[in-house]
Amino acid sequence: MTATTTPPLPPDILVLAYDLHTPGAEVAARAVLPRLSVDDRERIARLRRPGDRTRSVLARWLALQGAARLLGTPWTGLRLTRDPRGRPYVAGRPRLSLSLAHSGRYAVAAVAYGGRVGVDVEEVSRVAALPDSAYLTPAEISALPPAPHGAESRAALWALKEAATKLTGEGLRAGMRRVGFRRREGARGPMVAQTSYTPGVFTAHRLPGGYVCAVGLDTGPVAGEQAEERAERSTYAMHLTRPIQEHRTPNPGGPPAEADDAVAPERPERDEEETDPHIWLSVN
Repeated sequence: MTATTTPPLPPDILVLAYDLHTPGAEVAARAVLPRLSVDDRERIARLRRPGDRTRSVLARWLALQGAARLLGTPWTGLRLTRDPRGRPYVAGRPRLSLSLAHSGRYAVAAVAYGGRVGVDVEEVSRVAALPDSAYLTPAEISALPPAPHGAESRAALWALKEAATKLTGEGLRAGMRRVGFRRREGARGPMVAQTSYTPGVFTAHRLPGGYVCAVGLDTGPVAGEQAEERAERSTYAMHLTRPIQEHRTPNPGGPPAEADDAVAPERPERDEEETDPHIWLSVN
């Protein structure tokens, strides 16, 4: 009798981050740009700073890469578009949810199959320069850890709030202080948090160079112990993998300024770059 094996299920969520200090980032972005939709190319062309354009191109490329990996299809056959609220999605793939973000040296994208997703990335020092009362609730302020960890926790909370409002599609028009988070004690990972604003599993992670990345995944009807298990599985372990140019993706053979950015009450500036080459990959 021949034994049969069941192939593993595709991951619930794929999170990709690109460090723009990787050599060749601008070259890769120029190669990817012609393959994006006309609408995306027009959006990117309106960005004034070259670094912003590079980050925006690479965030979209990561979203297409993530979608392609979950679907098992070449990324070049997929097309990003936007719904009336400005949320990106893959044309003809209604069960896929996408979220893009970029700040400083990182472009990131999260892709989920069968559930809503939101992602954000922030530089710790830029968020720490803002007054707490501009974006934190009184409960969040009272729960902040003492220095030196307080700055990273502040940035994580900002990123979690953005990830949550991107997940719902409201964007920052929802109001930063309306979206309150509390840490889920006893969870693995840098920070696992929950909010009454929307159901879901929310995690924040440290990136090299003084950055944090937050991801939110809608758990839908999952509750009780199942939700706890989902939360544990969603503490994304980041793994170093090959540079972008080694994937052959930019070879001719082969995010964002998000809509909600314009309505932020006051947010850390998003420009400049630093040093250190990585693509980070997280699969759960």
